[in-house]
Amino acid sequence: MMMMMMSPASAVKMMMAAGLLALPRLLLGLLLLITTTTMMTAFMMLDGGQVVVVSAHQIARKVPPLACFGDAPVARMQIDLVRSDFSSLAATSSGSTLFALNNGEKAAFQFTISSENGKIEKIAEWNLTNIVADPEGIAYLGVNKAGHEFAITDENPSKVHMVMLQHGGGEITSSSVMTTAIDPPAMANLGFEGVANVPGEGLFVVQEQKPAALWFVAASRGVVTTPQKLVDTANTLGIDALSDITAAGGDAAEPAEVFVLSKAPKQITRLDISDRNNVKIIEQYAGAICGMKQPEAIAFTAASEDGKKVRMLVGGEPTELLIFEADVDCDKKLNSTEGAVFSCPDLAATVGCDMTIEEGGCPQRRCDKALSNSEKVCTDDSPDTQCSLEECKQKCTNHAAFKCSTYAYDEAEKECYVFESCVGETDEPDYTLYVMTNRECKKDMSEGGCPQRMCSLEMNDSKLVCDGDAARVNGDAATPCTLDECKQKCDNDKTCTHFMHDADDNDCYLMSGCKGEGFSDDFTVYQCM
Repeated sequence: MMMMMMSPASAVKMMMAAGLLALPRLLLGLLLLITTTTMMTAFMMLDGGQVVVVSAHQIARKVPPLACFGDAPVARMQIDLVRSDFSSLAATSSGSTLFALNNGEKAAFQFTISSENGKIEKIAEWNLTNIVADPEGIAYLGVNKAGHEFAITDENPSKVHMVMLQHGGGEITSSSVMTTAIDPPAMANLGFEGVANVPGEGLFVVQEQKPAALWFVAASRGVVTTPQKLVDTANTLGIDALSDITAAGGDAAEPAEVFVLSKAPKQITRLDISDRNNVKIIEQYAGAICGMKQPEAIAFTAASEDGKKVRMLVGGEPTELLIFEADVDCDKKLNSTEGAVFSCPDLAATVGCDMTIEEGGCPQRRCDKALSNSEKVCTDDSPDTQCSLEECKQKCTNHAAFKCSTYAYDEAEKECYVFESCVGETDEPDYTLYVMTNRECKKDMSEGGCPQRMCSLEMNDSKLVCDGDAARVNGDAATPCTLDECKQKCDNDKTCTHFMHDADDNDCYLMSGCKGEGFSDDFTVYQCM
């Protein structure tokens, strides 16, 4: 067997000289290989007249300006075969086959999506439990007779592994560690989130938070290398929490570039990495990404056989997938996204969970850890790092890095997050959210009260003293009252601590306490002074 590293042109010349291109089976299997001086160098192995690709880059596919993808996807679907915790996405060099990770179950999946009817077909599944603790990112490296080769990140400890996923699926029992762990170590669940294989460069890796950062790995096969931090994206680029990264190729005259997906802000950012000492933003795209619960995965593939359309795939937890399409020759300019396609609107001020542990908390809710100052203080890594609900609350009470106001607990995994404040509260099936103290409204009428709030009628003694809607509900005479009249009724009642007034229907409630305060379309709460 002979192994060579060569350019595509040199490879063709060598084969022509040897007469190999005359062989039909080689014509069917021949791939022109792209050369680099790192691990990403493509190897050509001539073994019994058969060409085997050990490592091949993605076929260069030009990604037009992001404005070309419009403000909405052409399709939305659930990748149910991933089951949950959809954390990263990669495509083969042809783009015909996709690979996804489920970090919770430590599993990888191979599947296709029909361009005609959107049907999803599962090809294979692999168990990664024996090689990575928390698989978050995946990048396609190539294929050989045994299977497909990938770079897969382990979030904690933050390392990159070279993994061969053998054809047909199964349990993966070995891998090659490509990098040392970063120093200082990443905090729990805030390490390496995604990885991209960039032709002629190496691997680019994103760290989720604290700090959110872009790293470079000049990897060589069989050599463990140290990642190089290129940029703190929060301080330098304004990107506070990263989810994934991909490379899509382009014209040789264009600068080397990568696309990073972020959770804070929710957007895709195109980065110029031609000078690794001066990473720059080329453009950004928000659009439908703003409405995703938790964007986690990004990849580009060809959308047509003639190569005239490109597809942008964006995945999110638990199994969400958005598919965008654009013409490769779209004539829009770079950095031409506008309005909500450029950046997500500011989050509206909404009232979230206001339930303590004594009140049962708010099931299936959690603050957005990318938008909130947070720390994961209990993990399911081992029994020693898990905690009970009471211990989770105690960790919130004793937290030294910031004053903890809210905590979230996963009963099944015995995991705990603590939050300084709760921004972007969202649905989270595994967690229950708790506040340390019930945030009763403390604003009187002179301060405008607390709009769109309502004290719990079940948890407090209450009196409906004005019912402007009664005549329309049960035929009784309506008893409306103004805000001033509602306040006067509270002033005259020794048990009244708060009153609630509906300005549209002129309803009034007098309250003895305001536990379980929550959102209301109709009422404003006022403290009675």
